[in-house]
Amino acid sequence: MKAVFVKQDCLLQPGCDTVQLRPGVAEGLRSLAERGLFVILLDVGSCSVVPGGMKVKQQASRTMLAAIRASGGHVDALVECPHHPEADCGCWGTYPGFLYAAGARLELRLDECFLLCDQSSDVLLAYRVGCRPVLVLDGREIGDLYDGHQPEPHDFPIARDFDTAVRYTLAEEESAAIWGHRRQPAPLPQEPDFHSGGKVPDFSPTIRLFTPVPGIKGVLVGWSPVPVSARRWLATFVIGAVGLSLGIAYLLTHLYRTHPFPAYVYYLTLQFIPRPLRATLFMLSGVVVVGLSIRAFSRLSQPSDSEK
Repeated sequence: MKAVFVKQDCLLQPGCDTVQLRPGVAEGLRSLAERGLFVILLDVGSCSVVPGGMKVKQQASRTMLAAIRASGGHVDALVECPHHPEADCGCWGTYPGFLYAAGARLELRLDECFLLCDQSSDVLLAYRVGCRPVLVLDGREIGDLYDGHQPEPHDFPIARDFDTAVRYTLAEEESAAIWGHRRQPAPLPQEPDFHSGGKVPDFSPTIRLFTPVPGIKGVLVGWSPVPVSARRWLATFVIGAVGLSLGIAYLLTHLYRTHPFPAYVYYLTLQFIPRPLRATLFMLSGVVVVGLSIRAFSRLSQPSDSEK
């Protein structure tokens, strides 16, 4: 599976109090998905950087994802760093833990993946794992990122904005399809010291998967969770359904004891099966129906394809 890693900073307008996407972001993400590339968003900020901690950070992530979806964009997975900024973790910055963890968990070939990034240090991380970096300037000059020096290494695309970066990525995919292989990046002349002491830092990013991946289980979550108010009303509905079921059961018990029933009711109510087993079968079928109903209810809370 081919994937495109996208840094969150490449998507959002800088200096805004609210979540605002850069121009062309939704169209670009949709174009990548339509080409069959697995779009993975990298939220490189630690939760403690955000005032309020993890809850506020998760809310910000949900707001960003909702803005992408409302604009017609597409994201298949989100990778987040759960560590404190002073923990010196290897999720991002000094070590490409995001890329290693996502590659191992989702069974990706990192040498067939892209990284759309906005910092020169991100380029080095991409080279270390074999990813193809695409550096997005977004109004800056190359000299601003490299202190006026020539980029090293220098055999990677540099795009003026996100839309151009997407077009570079798609163009390289077309070239790879024509030539039968992807262009291999040149090796680093000297691998930088990513971490002191040569030890691999701890990295355990959270991977939230929105699109099912064949053979990958246990990481799939919904695009947006069911709102708290909806869950409360759903719980109220379940309690009401239980009360209604008990009332019907009492009524049927009364009728069963005081009125004769046709012969087919004997088979319809499975009276030829012992009562404990009969009760177990009915409870299991009820659990299955309730589970399917809750799943359908959660999907109804998400925007449909026609609303994108």
